[in-house]
Amino acid sequence: MRVRLDVTLGVVVLVDVLRVFLPSMITLFGRAGSTPAELMGLYALSWFVLAFLAVPLARRVRPSSTALGAGVLLLLARLGLQLTDGGGPQLYVASAGLLAGLVWLVATAMGSRDARPVTAGVITGLAVATVVHTALDGIDLMWRPGPLPWLLLAAELALFGWALNRAATSGEAAASQGEERSGAPRAWLAIGPAVLLWGLYTGNAAHAQAATVSAQQAAAVGVAMFAVLSAAPAAVPFLRRPLLPAVALVGSAVALTLGRVTVDGIHGVAPVWTIAAQFVGQVALAACLAHAATVPGPDRPVRRGLAAAGGMLLFVVLVFGYYAAYDLYLPNQWVPVTAALVVAAVGLAGTGLPRVSPGRGFFAAAAAAVALVAAVPLWQGERPRWQPAGDGLRIAAYNIRMGFGESGRLSLEQQADTLRAMRPHVVVLGEADRGWLLNGGHDGVRLIAERLGMHYIWAPAADEVWGDALLTNLPITSIRNHVLVRGGPTGAQALEVGLRWRGRPITVIGTHLQPPPGWRELGQVEQLGRIVRDAAGGGDPVIVAGDLNLEPGDRAWQVLLGSGLTDPAAPVRPFTTVPGGDRPVEQIDHVLVTPGFTGADHANPDVPHSDHRPIAVTLVPEPDRPPGG
Repeated sequence: MRVRLDVTLGVVVLVDVLRVFLPSMITLFGRAGSTPAELMGLYALSWFVLAFLAVPLARRVRPSSTALGAGVLLLLARLGLQLTDGGGPQLYVASAGLLAGLVWLVATAMGSRDARPVTAGVITGLAVATVVHTALDGIDLMWRPGPLPWLLLAAELALFGWALNRAATSGEAAASQGEERSGAPRAWLAIGPAVLLWGLYTGNAAHAQAATVSAQQAAAVGVAMFAVLSAAPAAVPFLRRPLLPAVALVGSAVALTLGRVTVDGIHGVAPVWTIAAQFVGQVALAACLAHAATVPGPDRPVRRGLAAAGGMLLFVVLVFGYYAAYDLYLPNQWVPVTAALVVAAVGLAGTGLPRVSPGRGFFAAAAAAVALVAAVPLWQGERPRWQPAGDGLRIAAYNIRMGFGESGRLSLEQQADTLRAMRPHVVVLGEADRGWLLNGGHDGVRLIAERLGMHYIWAPAADEVWGDALLTNLPITSIRNHVLVRGGPTGAQALEVGLRWRGRPITVIGTHLQPPPGWRELGQVEQLGRIVRDAAGGGDPVIVAGDLNLEPGDRAWQVLLGSGLTDPAAPVRPFTTVPGGDRPVEQIDHVLVTPGFTGADHANPDVPHSDHRPIAVTLVPEPDRPPGG
């Protein structure tokens, strides 16, 4: 099966842009939730709707010329993104690059009578994007400083430019007169939902790493390896007929959607076996796409273009169907299954894949890709040695906003460096994700923990890869989490961890409360108060830390203090927890503790690495009074 090299490289560049566009839309246009979900959806939708204009443009100018021009604009936009430093330029250059990429894809569909080489190029492009993203440890070239990312990006874009020119000059963008016609217009509809499934699950190494603790590198390598293997579906005998991969794809989507278990006292975790579902799903996804390309159909360029644009429109609708469901209080389990059903249904109409051998070149490339990813992480930041504070028990809390700073740039390394400077024994992270497509598919919890050299405990809240984490190097004696009653959009939990500090047992409860507006209902905070009272029943000290979304003096604040907690930051208030000195004082991130401690060395550095400041306090036992007594 021929592979369109220009399509392979174009998909890699388009995915690069998409991984900037989606989080920029949330953090910059959406301001992490302050903009209504409906307005964010309308902004995103508009770029995908504009892609339909490529159809009349390609009819007037010729599909090959339109694809070449749009491909060059995509290339330039990706180059321009590397020059931006966040803010509006990042958002709008990413938006323009996305539109150029969509026009390129639509024009390519219109100029390709035979869908098989293009589909093979899409599958291979997704495989290459998986390998590169995994080898970079989830932090793409866009977010890397220094000259080396520029050199690597230059090589990527030079290859894409060469392939674009080669496709235009050699006539690959148009089918020859004697070429067999294959790929009915509806075959192009499957590309958008396929990209969604790949980004959510099947090609997402961070999602696999979130499902295991002891074999994270093996999980990442496995995802990359099966992405590479999926580039040759016709070489696997049992994939040559469409029924089995269609059933396997839908089955894997159902398994990944419903796969939630309790592991070591933590509810809602993705079980290890979901990694196998990712492997199966990726191979089945590629096979279904390959079968879709064999659906016979007439030579109708306009319908092919409309189907390609419609498939990508379906992509963004399903993206918002999944992620905006939290803001709109709607169920979203149906989204990945729906995407799988669309791809499977189109694939089932295929006529079957030919018997082919991938050849020695494929095996050499696969071996090189697996070797590349097996060295994960190839690119890590410096990990300075450090020691926690020695005068007391130092607790830090940081709402990391999915790892993105106020400028909209990925700032996980800066967040870790800021926490290190605070020298905590325990860190509570909120708004952490471990592979959301919407945020670029990185594992923020693992990356920060590794940079700090600390162990982490993960607790899902909204879904299996969104929630809170506790990082520490203290001995861990117990772990459990509590699902809190529904309040705000993304759900909430309370992670209760028993630790030992200087031989003394303590309990730290990390949480990110999600109350209804104005705390109209006190269900979450009342439940948290009961958890505190139960944990303190044995006389050991209890600490609550995190983004509590309440101010001192609120009615909900009094409920928490009534559960036996004290405020060690009371002597230094107002203690603002939002960055930017010109903003109104907000105090919504807190460290509270049962009696027996005083607070010292309070810290809330005004850094722009999130839309919250990190906070820290050293808890010092009161003289002649045992902690918790």
